[in-house]
Amino acid sequence: MTIKKFARRAAFALFALTLSPAIGWADDHENPYTGDPVAIEEGQKLWAKAGCYSCHGETAEGAVGPDLTDDEWTYRPTDATIFKAIAVGRPGTNMVAWGNQLDPDEIWKIIAYLRSIYKGDPDKIIW
Repeated sequence: MTIKKFARRAAFALFALTLSPAIGWADDHENPYTGDPVAIEEGQKLWAKAGCYSCHGETAEGAVGPDLTDDEWTYRPTDATIFKAIAVGRPGTNMVAWGNQLDPDEIWKIIAYLRSIYKGDPDKIIW
């Protein structure tokens, strides 16, 4: 790993630790890669590389972790909410923080990939 990449990931990990729903962070950010076919393809590769399938299933259909392609969510499924779940994890669940292994662009691309395979009710889309 290069020094630049290490510094970027370390800075993001520190940033991720400061995220708090109390300050409204989750409501203020949108995915810059939504609908971008190149980013979606990269997101699919990152999904596989990070091993997300080991909990969420090969095509995010659910396994140990929940189905990420349907319209049944415990939390409001904004892009920022999903970003935060990936970056800092979900306390009380098996979802661990990935912010120290994935940089913000990589997380956004994974989310873009997930959005591209959505199979739920189109009327429920809020991103």
